[in-house]
Amino acid sequence: MVERTAQSMIDAIDRYFDSVDNGDVPGTLTELTADCVISVITDGVSHKGRDEAIKAMFERRLETVNDAWHGNRRYVADPASGIASTRFDVRRTGKDGSKIAMDNINFFEFEGAKLRRISIWMSGENTLR
Repeated sequence: MVERTAQSMIDAIDRYFDSVDNGDVPGTLTELTADCVISVITDGVSHKGRDEAIKAMFERRLETVNDAWHGNRRYVADPASGIASTRFDVRRTGKDGSKIAMDNINFFEFEGAKLRRISIWMSGENTLR
């Protein structure tokens, strides 16, 4: 097994966001454990289980989001505890042409090299329902 490093954690998070931004649901899911939980703390919404609830959440998101960008990411990663955090900017265009800009923070818990839990603080509308 490859040792988890701060950089390997950041790389996994970058792959996750890049897949989300590209609308690549299968690619997004490959970064998650089967029992992953994604919670939008600011909206009281949680999705449990990669292959059903989380997959369905990302598929529903694609019905309303035309394009998205999660960028200017700033990281803190602790390989020993398997916990990382990133603060980032979001730019999103809806299918209806509406545009939104947000300042979000995510906390990530790892199991090995995969994401086991993602806790999300959004400064705007939640598209992860």
